[in-house]
Amino acid sequence: MFNKLFNLLIALLLFAVLFMAIDDSTRVWAGKDEVTPISIGDIAGGPEVRGGIFSDFVFSFELLSLLLLAALIGALYIAKKEA
Repeated sequence: MFNKLFNLLIALLLFAVLFMAIDDSTRVWAGKDEVTPISIGDIAGGPEVRGGIFSDFVFSFELLSLLLLAALIGALYIAKKEA
């Protein structure tokens, strides 16, 4: 019973910290006058932009996503086995 209450307390504290951080960030950025626009073409690499995130590293990105998925499934399997 104590573990469940302790876990609930930790979860509520984390939620409160995240909520306060998001709330504070809107106040900090609201007063900013100049905003630098970033288009999707700048990030992903359009026809005039060479070397975006999805142009050179697509295979590495997909390989890393599969590795993280396998690690997540393995962690769930180990946690279920011990419980």
